Amino acid sequence: MAFGGNVWPQQDTLRLLSFLEARHLEPAVAASRSSRGQLQEPLVLFRSMGDPAKALEAFEMQQALRDLETVLAEAHEDGSGIAGWEAAWKALEVLEATLQTEMRYIYGPDWEIKPGKLVSRKGTWLKSTARFSWELSEGKGEKMYLPCGVAMPILQIGRVTDPEELKLHDWVCQHLRVWMKPDIVRTVQARHGIWFVYWHHFEDRGLTIIPMEDTWLKRSCQMSGELQPFELIYVPRGVPIYLSKRAEIVDEEWERARHQHVHLHRKVMLASPPVTVKQEQHEILVRQRDSPLPVKLLQP
Repeated sequence: MAFGGNVWPQQDTLRLLSFLEARHLEPAVAASRSSRGQLQEPLVLFRSMGDPAKALEAFEMQQALRDLETVLAEAHEDGSGIAGWEAAWKALEVLEATLQTEMRYIYGPDWEIKPGKLVSRKGTWLKSTARFSWELSEGKGEKMYLPCGVAMPILQIGRVTDPEELKLHDWVCQHLRVWMKPDIVRTVQARHGIWFVYWHHFEDRGLTIIPMEDTWLKRSCQMSGELQPFELIYVPRGVPIYLSKRAEIVDEEWERARHQHVHLHRKVMLASPPVTVKQEQHEILVRQRDSPLPVKLLQP
């Protein structure tokens, strides 16, 4: 028996399409009269364009144009002249902000997929391309670090379909594309340059901190033994670290829940990028790119 009710909210059709693969659209259209009315148009687009990603973008554009036409029609029927157009313009600005998204690539096995969000299983990257992370620059914004246990809200998720991206390496097939609001991307970008230190290892001199023993700069408050090599920089005793602002108490929710010693850590923002040399698996701090003073190690 065919079900005649609404199987999915009409205004949420775009998200439904992001969950469905192209081959599942035709059975969904045949399921009921309501689903036929809701999904027939996107099915035609998917058939004619071939590429599911491009078809999804085309359908999103059609939906946006329809919403715009509705706003303009309502303003015209309102008959309130300038006030009506101002209301329509504000509604259009809200619509534009709602539709604006950012797309990034993630390595699928590093993430747990949940409804409306992704949760990082370990320290990982948001990337502008599916290239290997070590080929990308963090300083140029080509990759952005996220620590273990962060829940990141998303709007859509999909497979990598760009032919040029698929040619990059054999692991591209394990990457995913994710769409999110621009403010989420800005929040992640704002964390660039943030590190954590075990405060008892340092002498505090305001915008300079001096390690009194060999220690670590860490991308997360996790125990150093739990972190991957790219999440650590080894800091020899006496090598000063220059900060853009004074060290702060750890306040990020996901960091505060790590373990019982988080309160002994501090969050620091580096004044300039670290300059390191690699020995075996780990990076060793030599200086910072724009160190204000020559590095002078403490005498033993």
